[in-house]
Amino acid sequence: MKLDRIISGLSITDRRGRMDVEIEDVVTDSRKAKPGVLFVALRGNRADGHEFIPSAIGRGASAVLAESWPDDLEASDKAQVVLVEDTRRALALAAANFAGQPSRKMLVAGVTGTNGKTTVTFMLDSIMRAAARKVGLIGTIECRFDGASFSLEHTTPEPVQLQGILKRMLDSGVSHVAMEVSSHALDQQRVAGIHFKVAGFTNLTQDHLDYHKTLEQYFSSKSKLFTEVLRKSRARGRIAVINVDDPRGAELVSLWGAKALRVSINPSVEGDVVALEATYTLEGTRARVKTPKGVWSLELPLVGAHNLSNAMVAIGMALAMGFSKARVVRGLSALERVPGRLEPVPNEEGKKVFVDYAHTPDALMRVLTTLRPLTKGRLVVVFGCGGDRDTDKRPKMGQVVAEHADFAILTSDNPRSEDPEKIATAVRQGLEAGGMRKTDAAVGPKTFMVELDRRNAIRTATRMVGKDDVLVIAGKGHERYQIIRDAMLRFDDREEAHRALAGLPPPPPEVLSKDEPEEEEPEVIAVKPVLEGEAEVSMDDIEEIVSAEPLVAESNISSAQIVEVFSTPPVASVPPGPAVQEPASILSQPLPGLGALPPIGAPIGALPPLPNGLPPLPPLSGLALPPLPPPPAPGPAPGPSPSPAPSPSPSAPATPAAPEDGRPPPKKDGDT
Repeated sequence: MKLDRIISGLSITDRRGRMDVEIEDVVTDSRKAKPGVLFVALRGNRADGHEFIPSAIGRGASAVLAESWPDDLEASDKAQVVLVEDTRRALALAAANFAGQPSRKMLVAGVTGTNGKTTVTFMLDSIMRAAARKVGLIGTIECRFDGASFSLEHTTPEPVQLQGILKRMLDSGVSHVAMEVSSHALDQQRVAGIHFKVAGFTNLTQDHLDYHKTLEQYFSSKSKLFTEVLRKSRARGRIAVINVDDPRGAELVSLWGAKALRVSINPSVEGDVVALEATYTLEGTRARVKTPKGVWSLELPLVGAHNLSNAMVAIGMALAMGFSKARVVRGLSALERVPGRLEPVPNEEGKKVFVDYAHTPDALMRVLTTLRPLTKGRLVVVFGCGGDRDTDKRPKMGQVVAEHADFAILTSDNPRSEDPEKIATAVRQGLEAGGMRKTDAAVGPKTFMVELDRRNAIRTATRMVGKDDVLVIAGKGHERYQIIRDAMLRFDDREEAHRALAGLPPPPPEVLSKDEPEEEEPEVIAVKPVLEGEAEVSMDDIEEIVSAEPLVAESNISSAQIVEVFSTPPVASVPPGPAVQEPASILSQPLPGLGALPPIGAPIGALPPLPNGLPPLPPLSGLALPPLPPPPAPGPAPGPSPSPAPSPSPSAPATPAAPEDGRPPPKKDGDT
């Protein structure tokens, strides 16, 4: 694709050289620069990609996108230069042009919020499938379309990867997309080039303050999905769907300032989608729901008021996309369990054991207050807090458990580089402040034990609970690993609980990776650009209307044929993040961020079948992933252009310096 097409629509402050050069690849890592490549220089906290412009040009980059030209480098006739005010936003818009604006030809729904994003997108996916739509799903647990399922490095991928996924979805016939939009992605402008039809807001509670510093900054990032991205979308009938039960909901309605569907589970609230009454059991939820299309009876196979709240957001978003009552109700009733979200662990003893991803004070409170009235016996919790993350929430999580549980086992989550004892001490302060007392053996009311070995903690808890008790193993949910120091170890709460309840020995130890997946400083791998004439999209304003029925996307982009078989076990069985060791066939273009993939036909250290696990991958098509670059030579080497990362707060651990070879250190922020 010509450079001038890629930079069309960008706020350009200066340009040098010919704009008609051919670009075949877009990267933010100078080590990947070569002829035919556009290198984008990104500024970050630990490094500045502009410092690597000379290296990118030296490696043959055909063009550079930057905010300023390095003072010590003269304009070079070897590379074309385009200057913009903000390279992060420019990268997102250029990536959309590079992929042919795929979001303009599909209905894309985005969900943001601290908790509930994954569940809402799974609900939307089920509704769309019930309506016989071909659906794409992008989020924390997986990316899924056209029968394929694979994990991603980030909840919301980097711009070039994200636009490449959307293009491949479009090429495979996908018409509707449900995706999670994280605060990190919004802060880093990853979705600036996506034209959302509808955006949903679930809630806002304390999380990621190691990154955002304050709740106000966190809310400001979340609100950008509406005030910046949705507002600039060219999708017809753009609508915001906002949970007004959350204190920030009304504020967001005002900030959005346009058509919004207000949702609530409080019958006294004036809203558009409101749960009038509800009945909760350990098997699911029944409710009567007021909608703009009448009062509906709803059966939801998920437990708790927080999941009913998620369903209200999903119903509002489905209505905004034009789906009928029958399709919405059918889709929600057919919803499969969301992995790691109050997921029950089946067992022959009939014990009530759930695994949940709750890793914030609010999420933990929602889970425990959901289960408290449904528990005949004791409510028992196994939980911990992650290391190298927001330290302020540790005593708060302890206090939540003390207030709502009968007995707790305090254990390790992902301690990362921190001392597990230090983390537990902070959590213990909250437990004791909430009225719980420590015990070493005897289990009494309002007591807790400390067992830092998570496997032992789970086995102890499964032995002690009876049939009338309820056990919640909180914090890790769908994760299939535990991060201790610099090692990522195989560990799945569901597998551990399943084996413990069945009287089976623990799985053999297995090191999956020596590093956690990179979060703050991504590598961007290019996708094939749209060829001239394939996807001409008018940029004229489109009249905004609310569709009565879902729009079926039309595409002028030729569909890629799927011909090659990917015959390995499910990618979902491999925790996200380990570095790719060998080329592997996957989809019609290289996909970054898939984690460690074996060569075709090679076995993975397979996990035993888990309840509600993802199905095996069917035969897929694709090109091979590109060969890995050779190891860097000893000594300093050019590095990637980093993503932004605020400097650590005084209470947070210091961020490690980048290694000498220019590669970024392990990530320090989540991506929700």
